[in-house]
Amino acid sequence: MALSSGGWVHTPPSGPTPAPSASSPDSGQVQARAGCSTVLMSVPVSVCHSGMRPLCFPGTGDESLRLQLSMDPGRAGEFRLALKEASGSARSVSIAEFDLRSVRYEVKSPRCHELCLASPPNDRISFNFRCEREAQEWATVVMSSLREAHRDVAALPPSPPPPQAASACYTIILQEVCGELMRAIERGDPQSASQSAVVLARQKVALKIQPSEKNYMDTEISLAVAVEDAASSCCVTVKVFPHMTIASLKQQVFLEYGFHPRVQRWVIGQCLCTDSRSLASYGVQQHGDTAFLYLLSARQARLTRQLCQQDQENALLVPTAPSNGPASQDWRGYSTLPSRLSHGSTGSTGGGTERLAAGEIRDLLNLEVLHLSEPLSTNRTNTQEGWSCPSCTFINKPTRPGCEICSTDRPENYTVCGEYRTDALELRRLHQEREAVWQYQQVQQQPT
Repeated sequence: MALSSGGWVHTPPSGPTPAPSASSPDSGQVQARAGCSTVLMSVPVSVCHSGMRPLCFPGTGDESLRLQLSMDPGRAGEFRLALKEASGSARSVSIAEFDLRSVRYEVKSPRCHELCLASPPNDRISFNFRCEREAQEWATVVMSSLREAHRDVAALPPSPPPPQAASACYTIILQEVCGELMRAIERGDPQSASQSAVVLARQKVALKIQPSEKNYMDTEISLAVAVEDAASSCCVTVKVFPHMTIASLKQQVFLEYGFHPRVQRWVIGQCLCTDSRSLASYGVQQHGDTAFLYLLSARQARLTRQLCQQDQENALLVPTAPSNGPASQDWRGYSTLPSRLSHGSTGSTGGGTERLAAGEIRDLLNLEVLHLSEPLSTNRTNTQEGWSCPSCTFINKPTRPGCEICSTDRPENYTVCGEYRTDALELRRLHQEREAVWQYQQVQQQPT
């Protein structure tokens, strides 16, 4: 005997496929289509039929039965659930096959599931799995497929959609499994999480996994950035969030200062940063944390003027939050890093054109040397503790080379009093700046 969605029909014992029944078209029967289905999952089961008629598989045992879920790449939303018998040869024989939209599927226990035909005679078939793990993995895939199948049942297309539509359905199922994995991890359920992970691993799905933004403090912090290119160097302060990715940081610097993301190379915590990781993953958590930004030339980054202008136009068209830096007041693109960053009409315009080499920066950032980035001038008449920013009037610590608020350079004629003693916060910042330069040099020395 063979089971169709509308009832039982006789089939020849030696036949490789079951004979079609004479049931109505809406009974849920699916005609076999050789070579046009994608198998999503297959699992061994034993079967118990609870309908009006007995279920019998002559010449086979429970261990030879498998449940198989497949989808038709040429028909969006069409999934088939088949019960197959593995014969002595390598071939398997389909005993029963159902359109997933014509059945109801329930999880009765951790190892027992039940399928019920939606149309008369409403036969029920119980499937017993070998272990709970296989049952849970199967349920995850089947339930996701059921939701997708019933989502489009009310609006079936008059003609078969292109293969891209079926691919989209498959993608939606994978996204739902990913969502179940995420929810299982959030509620601390390792068993469910491992089951969803196994399903994704079997499909060899490429994933991107990172902590959610809600795991970080939603507080803007000031990131001290030592910037250098092949001709000059300076220090700026960038307002960031710890959950920001390096790619987002590059885009922010592009909008505020005009340095294209292609030319930016970020170094944090002795690591050459990758775009997909967050600032927090590199240890950026609080005010004063330090990063190093090295700017490549356009030739090194293979950046053309046309591409740069196009990306600038696209970036300006995208709505963004108000910029925190002064560069938003007078935005312009830089092809190279100026010796002193210009800040429009309100910023300082003077200042040292000499190139500070990495070794000189390291020496200037030494804790015993308090004149960090200014030229070693003999004019040391200003002895006030702290300097007033010429742009925003914020009073900065004497040793800070640029304004903590707007990044404007410290006046060149300002000198630190010889009797001034740095506090703990300044010592920490100085140490971080020195460490950032050292880390950058270590990365530069590594073989490419």
